[in-house]
Amino acid sequence: MANKPRVHKRKLVGGWFLPEEKAEINALAKRAQITTSEFIRRVALGRKLPNVNLHELTIELVKINADLARLGNLFRLAVMEEDSKLPDGQTLQTVIDEIRETQAELKLKIKEL
Repeated sequence: MANKPRVHKRKLVGGWFLPEEKAEINALAKRAQITTSEFIRRVALGRKLPNVNLHELTIELVKINADLARLGNLFRLAVMEEDSKLPDGQTLQTVIDEIRETQAELKLKIKEL
């Protein structure tokens, strides 16, 4: 049997780095959750790096939105009790509307992400 020559589609590109530079590149690649080769490829070719903070930020915004919903519900329950009073110049509806506006702004920010 004849051995077929192995065809490589990828080519090795070398470079020299100081140990601290290599460590920094490895750390940046790890933080971006991609391989060092992929990190160097993207940086060298001007491609975007993945935004790993995006997912964490979205989760935090969703949590804040849920907290606002709970706050609104607790506020409504408190105001419905006979002893509770609203601050001067405020009505129950204006406070609820403000909470809903804040929730709507959060939802827009989440969609923008």
